[in-house]
Amino acid sequence: MKFYTDEEIRAVRYYIGDVRQMPEDGFWNDPKAYCLLNALFFPEIRAESSRIAEGKRLNPELLTDIPRLAGLLNNLISVFRKSVSERNYQTFRVERFCDYEQMRQAGKTISFTSTSCAGFLESYQDRSGIALLKFNIPAQTPCIVMQDFFPEYAKPEEAEILLPPWLKLHFEDLSLSSSETHILDADGNPPVCSCSVSVQADFFPDTLPCHAVPAGGNSAGIRIIQALQNHQIPENQDIVLYSLWKQHFLHEILEKYI
Repeated sequence: MKFYTDEEIRAVRYYIGDVRQMPEDGFWNDPKAYCLLNALFFPEIRAESSRIAEGKRLNPELLTDIPRLAGLLNNLISVFRKSVSERNYQTFRVERFCDYEQMRQAGKTISFTSTSCAGFLESYQDRSGIALLKFNIPAQTPCIVMQDFFPEYAKPEEAEILLPPWLKLHFEDLSLSSSETHILDADGNPPVCSCSVSVQADFFPDTLPCHAVPAGGNSAGIRIIQALQNHQIPENQDIVLYSLWKQHFLHEILEKYI
C-alpha cells in the first residue's frame, strides 16, 4: 500500500478545489488556485492572459509566500512519483486550443492536466477556442486517479485522472464526429480539432542552465495579475522578469525529480 504524507494529501485536495478543511487564509481558501498554479508552467504570460480573459480570477496571494508555494508544488509532484495507473485508461479533455498548440509543439504535458473518464465535461467548455483530446493512458503512467486516491472524492461525477507536467505525448489527428461538433466553446463555436493523445509513462522535463531564481519575479507576477484583472496592460519589464522567474523557479523544483 502506498504511503502519502499529510502534506501530499492536502496538496492534492487543494489542487482539485476541495478547501473544506484548509487553514483560514487567502492562500489555502482558494478553490480555483489551479488556474494560477497551471499558468506558472507556461512561458511568458499568455496563459495568465487567456484565463483572465475568460473571466477567471487568478489569486495573487499564491505568489506572496514562495517557500509555501514551492512546498505545495513539491508535494504535488512527489505524489506523482508514488502514484501510477494500475491499468490502461481512456480519458477525455476539452482543452484550450492555444494550450493544445503548445503541448503538441512541445510533445508533452506542460502543466498539471485534468482528464475525465466520463467524457467531455461541460464545465471545461468555458473557454474561447477548444480542442477535443482523447488520452490513452497506459498502465504504470504517473497520474492520480482521484476516486482511488480519496475515499470520499468531492467531485465523483468528474471521474478525474490528473496527469503531471512533463509527460511525453504523441498526437494523432481525428475527424470530429457529428456529436462532437455540438460541443461548443464559450463563444458558441464548435471545436477547432480533435486528437488522439498517446501518453508515454516517462517524465520529460525541460533542462536549463543553473541560474539563481531572479529576485522580485514573484512581485512582478502580482503586478501583472492585478493589471490584467483591472483591464490594464502590464509593464514590459515586469513581463520579462516574471517570465524568467517562472522558468527558474520551476527548474529548481524539478531538479529534485530528474
